[in-house]
Amino acid sequence: MDIDPILLARVQFGLTACIHIVFPSLLIGLASYILVMEALWLKTRRPTYREQWLFWLKPFAAVFVVAVITGAVLSFQLNTLFSGLYEKTAAVLVPIRRIEFANALFVLAGFFGIMVWGWRRFAPRAHFLASLIVLLGIMVSVVCVLARNSWLQTPAGYALVDGEIQLTSLAQALFNPSLPYRLAHMVGAALSSTAFVIMGVSAGYLLRGRHRTFASLGLRAGLLAAAVLVPLQMFSGDLHGLNTRDYQPAKLAAMEGLWETTRGAPLVLFAWPDVEAGKNRYSVEIPRLASLIVTHDLNGKITGLNDVPKSERPYVPMVFYSFRVMAGLGLLMLATTIAGLILLRRKRLYDSRWFLRLACCTAPAGLAATIAGWCVTETGRQPWVIYGLVKTADIVNPSHAAQSADFIFYVAIAYVGILAAFGRYLLGVLRRGPAATDDARLTRQTTTPERPAASRLT
Repeated sequence: MDIDPILLARVQFGLTACIHIVFPSLLIGLASYILVMEALWLKTRRPTYREQWLFWLKPFAAVFVVAVITGAVLSFQLNTLFSGLYEKTAAVLVPIRRIEFANALFVLAGFFGIMVWGWRRFAPRAHFLASLIVLLGIMVSVVCVLARNSWLQTPAGYALVDGEIQLTSLAQALFNPSLPYRLAHMVGAALSSTAFVIMGVSAGYLLRGRHRTFASLGLRAGLLAAAVLVPLQMFSGDLHGLNTRDYQPAKLAAMEGLWETTRGAPLVLFAWPDVEAGKNRYSVEIPRLASLIVTHDLNGKITGLNDVPKSERPYVPMVFYSFRVMAGLGLLMLATTIAGLILLRRKRLYDSRWFLRLACCTAPAGLAATIAGWCVTETGRQPWVIYGLVKTADIVNPSHAAQSADFIFYVAIAYVGILAAFGRYLLGVLRRGPAATDDARLTRQTTTPERPAASRLT
């Protein structure tokens, strides 16, 4: 059976991208959490804060290593499967990649070691400064990566000269129209995902009656972070949707499952998109709600897929269902957060076993929602690799794409090994739990008696 090599190339890249995105998300969130806990320890000298940042340093280091490895695989795929992309975009994207490379070489490589292994050798404030620089370096890398991706979605700062894409403004290319929304949504996803991971790990300890002081603080911290981040994430998602409406109407129509251009468009809760017939089957809808969400007007107009040439439409089922997975998990996270806040107010948070089990079950919800969101982003712009300018089929390397099936097999074996090693290390860290340290500089405490862990984050 002949399989389309372009489809194989997309599948291979999509699978590796879905695995990779988990680790940068945790990297952003854990670096932020460690920095906050270290700052609180510097201010109060309470050992519970020290236990938090020392414990989460270990998963952070492992996540960093795996993020680098999986990121290198993605770069390799871009340079082989989609080698034509480099030729098309070199004038625009290479300057952004140089910024990212310089940041990785001079900032992350230099201060990462101090952050992870230097806490015994450096003064506490010097170590905190290293942690801050690492977080800033991660954010610079995130901006560069998202700027490149966003430029492919909403190209700006370029000109076509004899059919070649030439850079006219690095600032406009870097800060293209969708970057602010994609950056806010991605960072929010990373922070809220990590908050739920921390809640889940802490809830697991409480269920087993282990490390209760440590776990109580972690659960409360994660919950309070989620209470702020989850609503903000929904707000940034709304703004991102409005930007998509303006710049990528076909993607938005696929997300909403709308085939006909409609005023007062219904929100399609569930349907079976029939691509060949150009309509939905078994549709469950709420009248006018899609127009209200997308245009903030009950009678707002939304462009339908049937107004877009078939050759320029994304694969609707993938976009449609991925969007609903993302939105559904977001609502689950919101409901979990609200339940936790109610229990916290009633002083029953740490002893409600049903909620602790729920926190354990929803620990990966944010990461799963992030994967689904990137499926929407990347699948939704197809068949374009540079939206409105260059199609994916025009930049695929036929010789490498034809070997994609074999390469998927080899990558799968490599990833199984990498993820197995990562999982084994992480399980070992979780089994050991937080460990006290003998370092006299880190065990200094204030003379103020400690308050209960449940009341320390106010």
